[in-house]
Amino acid sequence: MTPVQIAQVAHEVNRAYCASIGDDSQPAWADAPDWQRASILAGVDMHLANPDATPEQSHESWLAVKLADGWVYGEVKNAELKQHPCVKPYAELPPEQKSKDYLFRAIVHAMAGLQPPEAPEAPAPVVKTMATDSAYTPIRYIGKRETYTDGAYQSHITWDRGETKPVPSAIAAKLLQHPDQYELGDPITEELPPLAVKKADDTEERLQDVRDAIQGMTKAGLMEFTSTNYRIKMDKNQSVSAMRAQATQLVDQFGVV
Repeated sequence: MTPVQIAQVAHEVNRAYCASIGDDSQPAWADAPDWQRASILAGVDMHLANPDATPEQSHESWLAVKLADGWVYGEVKNAELKQHPCVKPYAELPPEQKSKDYLFRAIVHAMAGLQPPEAPEAPAPVVKTMATDSAYTPIRYIGKRETYTDGAYQSHITWDRGETKPVPSAIAAKLLQHPDQYELGDPITEELPPLAVKKADDTEERLQDVRDAIQGMTKAGLMEFTSTNYRIKMDKNQSVSAMRAQATQLVDQFGVV
């Protein structure tokens, strides 16, 4: 906390304490005159600079400032006449006035170690189509082909190499299992129209795209692919080349489901 914030809290606690013992002369911090705010801030600075200072030393520091500014003792506080009932040595103060110095010191040291709360991070923008509420994820194609259409996971989205397209998040998670072909693209923040989806077909070109994709899949990707499209659980103890051959055979035999 800053010294000004500490001073404000210390003042308000002192005001509440004064009210509890019948002294209603303390204004709120927002209404306090400049000299009063400066006096409290000086007390905060003294304790911050001297962490071992006692309540008595706190009062003596306050008293020295008051005397230097022309204040004198008076039974009733009067700012215009610069009179104050606490303008006397600490030992001569009544217990209820000594308590103020204990409270002040405790507040300064308690708040000095506090950090202001951090502003919450702004949530990442969620990209949605205008037609649905389905969240999309930006995916960049980085494979070998100049132009590529996803057939392995039936999104049928076409990329130019290096291009980023919004992909339904469930499919995007599967594409990202193939880091040699896809990566997370830069966020897309503008409002998007509904994605143009190609009608699925089993043309040889599409099947070849899937075969090519299989050759870049890891074991985890191959298991996900065959489970999603053919409901077949592969033996993960096989070599990756054997698993790719099995997946390719399924494509040749059944097409892409």
